[in-house]
Amino acid sequence: MKNLFENKMDRMTDVMANRAAAAVLATRRGVNSFLKEEDGETNLVAILLIIIVTVALVAIFKTRITALVNTLFDKLEKGAKGI
Repeated sequence: MKNLFENKMDRMTDVMANRAAAAVLATRRGVNSFLKEEDGETNLVAILLIIIVTVALVAIFKTRITALVNTLFDKLEKGAKGI
């Protein structure tokens, strides 16, 4: 009877050790892939550059953009009054 109990305990210990080893390997793989992946950082830099360029263009052409928008709205109002 004692051998049967010891065998079951040994098997349970082996199963738990295998699961722990599998968890450690999965964690290592996850950490390695996270460290190697740089897509998020690259996309962030690209988005920031696009925003900076857009703000700079708006600052440079502010008066022209304002005049264009005003002209468009004036034409829309005239067209709406004609309907």
